[in-house]
Amino acid sequence: MGRIGNLLKKGITNPAIIYLISRYGTYIIQFINSLFIAVYLGPYYLGIWGFINLVTGYIGQINFGISHSVNVIVSINKQDEEYVRKIIGNGISMVICLSIVIVMFFILNKIGIVQIGSKYNFSNYIYPIALITALTHLNSLLSNIFRVFGKIHAIAINQTLYPVIVLFVIPFFRGERLLWAMLITNSVAFVISFVLFLVQTPVNIKPLFEWKVFKFIQVKGWHLFIYNTSFYLILLTTKSFISSNYTVSEFGYFTFSYSLANVVLLLLNSISFLIFPKMLNRFATSSNEQITKILTGLRSAYISLSHLLIHFVIMVFPLFLLFFPDYSESSSVFKVTALTIVLYTNSFGYQGVLMAKGKEKLIGFVALSALFLNIVLSAVLVYIMNVSFQYVILSTLVTYLIYVTVIGQFGKIILEIPFSFLSTIKEIFPIRMMIPFVLSLILVFLETPEWFFVMPFVLYLVLNYNEILGVKEIVLKVVNDSNFINI
Repeated sequence: MGRIGNLLKKGITNPAIIYLISRYGTYIIQFINSLFIAVYLGPYYLGIWGFINLVTGYIGQINFGISHSVNVIVSINKQDEEYVRKIIGNGISMVICLSIVIVMFFILNKIGIVQIGSKYNFSNYIYPIALITALTHLNSLLSNIFRVFGKIHAIAINQTLYPVIVLFVIPFFRGERLLWAMLITNSVAFVISFVLFLVQTPVNIKPLFEWKVFKFIQVKGWHLFIYNTSFYLILLTTKSFISSNYTVSEFGYFTFSYSLANVVLLLLNSISFLIFPKMLNRFATSSNEQITKILTGLRSAYISLSHLLIHFVIMVFPLFLLFFPDYSESSSVFKVTALTIVLYTNSFGYQGVLMAKGKEKLIGFVALSALFLNIVLSAVLVYIMNVSFQYVILSTLVTYLIYVTVIGQFGKIILEIPFSFLSTIKEIFPIRMMIPFVLSLILVFLETPEWFFVMPFVLYLVLNYNEILGVKEIVLKVVNDSNFINI
């Protein structure tokens, strides 16, 4: 009892643990929200909500790499306060200009010069969407700055505000009225977060206009923009094929599936978000041997836990359908979507190595090539093979598999690790993970009874027993040592 009490005491005084607990609570709320939103909107309006998120996702990615560039530069040069202040000030000015352009685009859409989403009545919701997308870029930049300086409480509030508020809004609205309520609530949450960032800023934030710094940020940011945007667009283009070529309700089923699958990995994404600046700093200053040691430990824990969570959720998914029978058609697409999303985690760590070593151009090229591959595969599945909407996501699954392998290959080259193509595959996607993964896919294609999916979960536990124990040890170290999260 004394040991447990000691762990609890250390946990509640550990900033990293407090942050992760807040994120876990938020993701539970998001999960609950997604279920009730699916029920109270219904498949049709959930399809419209999915299209709105699709558009805001596209606009959110048109950032020219400014936030990513500032994040990387500040992470690596954190000790030089004057230089950091200059980078942040010019980054703020660049993002303000970008936000103005975004608002002008939506004005053109409202007056009819630009037409998008007529099938989804998109223009009816322009004003709150314009505010949300403009503030998305500003809040993203400020959030990146805060995490570099370890100001995680403000980030947690920013990430928690909307899910918590909307939880209390959902019970009072249905259909289109709920859609409007969520848009307005989201707008208010973004404004509050923006004000909070300005009030609690860890450095003196004021817009600066220096052409040389503008150019430096943008040159570095351009390659990061190509990388981040291309990679993000892989999934967005898949959504676009589904939204354009299938019914609004079918896109609603896909939105439901993606929301549930994605929320499972959000907790792990928050860990990645927290340690990313520290990881870049360490990778930029350590020897290849030290980097390899750090990378091996981080990847083993992160990827093992990701796959464990996904297999578990696939196994229990039928329980959700008992409470949400209107979404019974989403069973197959949920399983394939969940397996697709988790596959990306297999590249964890190697992107950080390439960024820290100044290889933004390389990863940008790889991501852009993957985007083109995904578009081609999606077009083949939709227009030539005429697959049902459940299987369009297979294009992204194949794309992710190729992407993570190529990134791992280049990472080993940078770290001067001897390798062959087969050894890279085994390291990026170990046999102990691949067997349960492939088994799950086969069961989906065979349309087996739901209880069959217990087998991949149990098989994963057996094959990955030692790695799961390793995850437990890392959790205990994080609780006991507040600096352990610093790598």
